[in-house]
Amino acid sequence: MTREAALEDLYQALGTLVRRSRDLGADLHPGLSVVAYTLLVQVEAEPHARAADLAAHFGLDKSTVSRQLDQLVAAGLLRREGERPGRRGQCLALTDAGRAELAAAAQAVRCRLAGWLAGWDDADIATLGGLMARFNASTGSSLAPSLDSD
Repeated sequence: MTREAALEDLYQALGTLVRRSRDLGADLHPGLSVVAYTLLVQVEAEPHARAADLAAHFGLDKSTVSRQLDQLVAAGLLRREGERPGRRGQCLALTDAGRAELAAAAQAVRCRLAGWLAGWDDADIATLGGLMARFNASTGSSLAPSLDSD
């Protein structure tokens, strides 16, 4: 198989994966978008993040992030805390309800994965996990689109 054909197959597979993740996201929390869920996950991973930090990380418009954060605060899943010295914007933190929601969602995803991969052996699952980790590491820490034209 040529590199171009392999990249095309990967492109198609990633598109399917994205569609499945959207479908799965809809099952996790009614009324919580995939974007909102992803923001919660990032706030958990990056304590004291600000809205501007999240917008930069995901390459999203600040107003889009702000609207999503407002919804999360209104839902009781997120709270705004005092500003960090020398930085503009309020820090974000998960509420107890937000932590519980993320834990329940993570367990739901793990259960779904276990079902999808029931016919796979442990070595293949480990290989897929390792390759996904390698792919994620190669893409860098930010999800913002790169403007490099290598």
